[in-house]
Amino acid sequence: MSICSTGVSRDERAGLRPITIAVAETKRLSGLGLTSIWKLIKLRRLKATRVNGRTLVFLHSLEELLAPTEEEC
Repeated sequence: MSICSTGVSRDERAGLRPITIAVAETKRLSGLGLTSIWKLIKLRRLKATRVNGRTLVFLHSLEELLAPTEEEC
């Protein structure tokens, strides 16, 4: 018997969201290229932190960056 996937993780179903995401996940979610992501981190338009050699992007900063402005609505 196969089980249909909703595409939603167990944490998301529980109402939990990640605080940070890896750069590769940032790329996948945003559609931005790696060069653009690293530039945005350097310019501090994307907030990021390093933990054990990994760069993690704060999800809220990605959402703020990509949120439509009043001019776009």
